[in-house]
Amino acid sequence: MSLLEQVGPGAAPGSGGPAVVARVARASSRRRLRQDLASYLFLSPYLLAFLVFTVVPVGFGIYVSLHKWSEVSGDQGFVGLGNYAALLSGKGYYGSEFFESMANTLIFVVISVPFLWAIPTILAYLVSRAPAKPLWRMLFFYPAVFSATAFSTVWSYLLATNGGSVNTLFHVNVQWLTSLPEAWISLDVATIWATMGFNFIIMYAGVTQVPKSTMEAAELDGAGAWARLRRVVLPQLRPVSVVVVVISTIASFNLFAQSLIMTGGGPGTSTTTISMAIYQEAFNSFNAGTATAMAFLLAIVLAVIALAQYRFALRRS
Repeated sequence: MSLLEQVGPGAAPGSGGPAVVARVARASSRRRLRQDLASYLFLSPYLLAFLVFTVVPVGFGIYVSLHKWSEVSGDQGFVGLGNYAALLSGKGYYGSEFFESMANTLIFVVISVPFLWAIPTILAYLVSRAPAKPLWRMLFFYPAVFSATAFSTVWSYLLATNGGSVNTLFHVNVQWLTSLPEAWISLDVATIWATMGFNFIIMYAGVTQVPKSTMEAAELDGAGAWARLRRVVLPQLRPVSVVVVVISTIASFNLFAQSLIMTGGGPGTSTTTISMAIYQEAFNSFNAGTATAMAFLLAIVLAVIALAQYRFALRRS
């Protein structure tokens, strides 16, 4: 139905002048309003969930981080940015704990992220050229279905000093979980094994999008499998690689269950990550104000790193 039909016979050209234009505008506005209301009605369940489970907790977290807050005694007074200042100063128990756990987390990130990109990329390229692709995809993705608690417990038994399957099989007595650098190696191997499946699926999807004509042309020019991967595939995987690296970085910074179950943060506090420090501060020391401030500082660090990675990749491309 046209706008002239909606406003009636008086809407005929020359019959109403400005009044007709106003009636047409009001009819159009009412129709747009009905469409907008329908759209917001469909969005309302998600918006409500986002408000209840994201906006409200974040707002309350900011409030707690500005107070001396305990789960036992509740709000003990407003301290402003005191919790943040104590952490960033690097002095005292809280400051030293924050920087030590952040440094431990950075060690894990620096070791794990390159492997969490390189191994899935190579596997994706090899599977794309292999027979029985569905079987290989299932096998490489399968570890990703286990929870962090489940695979950390299994690896703890495998790497146990006394009676562990690895030491028994190779007839060695390596303290995989209680000495350095073996503890970091154990955490990295277990985490990479369990989490690379998700990255593998992403990289495999990217590899399958490389045009076959380009690969065939490179092969006709004499490029071997390694040359095609390095000169043809990897440059076209750059956008996908950025996604994988950013996701892996964020996930590695949130390392928690593996350290808690496999090493207990030891030896000493050498594998205590920032997530473990937040947990201990909140639920062992009952200092929710400082723990929440740690969490927000971690969120800021992750945002800065993700933005830097994205900008670097964008500049390279």
